[in-house]
Amino acid sequence: MKKLTFTFLFIVATTVMYSQTKIGLQAAYGTNTDFGIGAKASFGISDKFLASPSINYFFGESVQGASTSVLGINADAQYIVSDNNGLSLYPLAGINFTRSSATVLGISASSTEIGFNVGGGLNYELSSSLTGVFEAKYVLSAFDQAIFSVGVLYNL
Repeated sequence: MKKLTFTFLFIVATTVMYSQTKIGLQAAYGTNTDFGIGAKASFGISDKFLASPSINYFFGESVQGASTSVLGINADAQYIVSDNNGLSLYPLAGINFTRSSATVLGISASSTEIGFNVGGGLNYELSSSLTGVFEAKYVLSAFDQAIFSVGVLYNL
């Protein structure tokens, strides 16, 4: 897991140098994991291509000595197909790392899977410094699910 985290941070750090950088927070809903919160960034590679890493923590269930949680780390690429009056539309594709954890009566177990993301979204410029984001994607892995997220990015 440390190698995955280091790789994710390295990709983010090397991409930050481009001027179109945005960071923010999002709320997410997964069809198999319910609600979660996360952080998202967007880095302009060119005027049409964006790199968009994100991390989501999905709150699991907790009942009578048992609890679950899911952490998803994503590295997505977006291609802006339409950009009109502050509203941009994009398809996306990327890589997903999902770590699922469960604890039952003090005994813990976890599993990590690598998968692929496909989907799309839209960005809307709320002001010169804030961008609203809506995204829908499907994670293809052992933890298959659709994820819907909404958030706000701050333009650096």
